[in-house]
Parts: sequence; C-alpha cells; structure tokens
Amino acid sequence: MLDLSSAFDTVDLDILLDRLNNEFGIKGRVFEWFTLYLYKRSQFISANGRRSRLFDISYGVPQRSCLGPLLFVLYVSKVFRIVEKHLPDAHAFADDSQLYVSFKPDSTSDQLAALAALEHCINDIKDWMLSDKLKV
Repeated sequence: MLDLSSAFDTVDLDILLDRLNNEFGIKGRVFEWFTLYLYKRSQFISANGRRSRLFDISYGVPQRSCLGPLLFVLYVSKVFRIVEKHLPDAHAFADDSQLYVSFKPDSTSDQLAALAALEHCINDIKDWMLSDKLKV
C-alpha cells in the first residue's frame, strides 16, 4: 500500500500545469483558467477572533472541490505507467495505491520473479516521487 503523505497539499503547481499542457493537451483559455485557478489562492489563520495576514498558496490543489481530486489524479498519472511496466495489477484511489503480484506459492522461481518485479516497480515509483516532489 502506498499512502502519499499530505498528497493534495504537496502538488507542485508548475509540474501540474506542465503535465496538463504537455500530456493532456490543455491549452489556450482553458490552460489560462487553470493557471489562475491554481495560483490565485491564499489562506489565513484565525484564532480567538483574530486573523493573520494572507499567505499565498504555492503548492497543492484546492480541496473540498470536485476539481481537487481530478487534478491530483492527473498529477500522479505517471504512477500508472510505471506500475503497468512492472506489475499486472494495481488499484488506486486519489492518494492511496495498492500494488500486488500473484505467483505460485510452491514455485521458488515465481516467488523470486514476483519479488523482483515489485522491487523494480517500487524503485521506479520512488524515483518518480522524488522528481515530482511527493513523499510516501
């Protein structure tokens, strides 16, 4: 099970916008809309009736919106290509992914091949996560 830590909050907006543009073909006005939607956000802290100054948000996708999970799935879409290269099956829901392999329990060679495939997959996922600034 791969559970991404603070996944929605750690999305690098430059990487996401590049992926939307170059991998999913989002261009023109729609691309401009996404850029404004993602970059023109701020937050503040409120405690005991007092409010802090506004802080610009430079990472993460908006939560509690229908676009947040969709944008996150598009951001992590590379993981599916990595898994597909190594393993026959995986299940994912937004920030949780489950990898599994099947093998014959009485076959040492099947066990070793399954373990090797899983190790290679996890190493490639680790490299991808480092480059896309995510953490497990």
